[in-house]
Amino acid sequence: MTASVPTAPTRLGQALDDYRARISPDDHARLRKFVTWLGVSVTLEAVQAYKIEEFLAQQVKTSMSPRAYLAPLKTFFAYVLEQRLIPSDPMKNVRLPRTGVAAVKKSAAAAAAAAAATGSPTHVATTSGTSRIEDVEYVSRARHEEMKKELDRLQVDERQRISALLEEAIKDGDLSENAGYEDAKMRQGLLEARIRELESKLRHVALIEDQDNDGATIGVGSRVKLCEIATDDEVEYQVVGPEETDPRLGKISHRSPVGKALIGKTAGEETDVVTPGGTTRYLIVSVERGA
Repeated sequence: MTASVPTAPTRLGQALDDYRARISPDDHARLRKFVTWLGVSVTLEAVQAYKIEEFLAQQVKTSMSPRAYLAPLKTFFAYVLEQRLIPSDPMKNVRLPRTGVAAVKKSAAAAAAAAAATGSPTHVATTSGTSRIEDVEYVSRARHEEMKKELDRLQVDERQRISALLEEAIKDGDLSENAGYEDAKMRQGLLEARIRELESKLRHVALIEDQDNDGATIGVGSRVKLCEIATDDEVEYQVVGPEETDPRLGKISHRSPVGKALIGKTAGEETDVVTPGGTTRYLIVSVERGA
């Protein structure tokens, strides 16, 4: 099923807030953990199957099985699809992580084979030569300013607003059956998660405009034209950081399967993009330095 998507993207935290009344407290707790892990401000369109699989894989070593998250995630994304907030359901391509020593070895071998096939290192050094590309939060100068303003607003205005809601709810008495209190606590949890997320990202920020890129090699900020080998279909992308990912505008994260396959490549090379749906081979037609 495919649905049209509204002009204004919906944030993950907002969608969970709207969905909360439809689910049990246990399912809400599981979804809240996922939303907090991925980021409350991430747009629904930016949530891809591989990110959900990363989250599930991290639950293998916790007290709760990844399978326990599967049903809540499926019903949540079915809901947002029904609400026409996303064009397609990412859960259709999600697979549960393998467990055990054999699975870990197999995963490591597959990663090594993929790296050998694409000729790309897992991590690419930045201009400083000390940080790895996966550890850096790449943003444009404009987005950097927006993030700092958002953090200031959340730390002052939003904290005060949530505090007032909590105080008002506490006045109503018994907290065990106080819907207003529970709602305010949930909002407080999402708020603090976003504050921590922004603080962490701002500590690791690298401005795209400041990157030492020769323009010929694909890096964060590059605009790329690709041609799918099997179909001759062409597509254009700009490689950006996760904060500015927007599939509708062709902006893809350098941490996405396509982004990882492109980083470090040049025009004329071919590369394989591995996704849960299979492997697609592309010819890199052109590379331009982003504006």
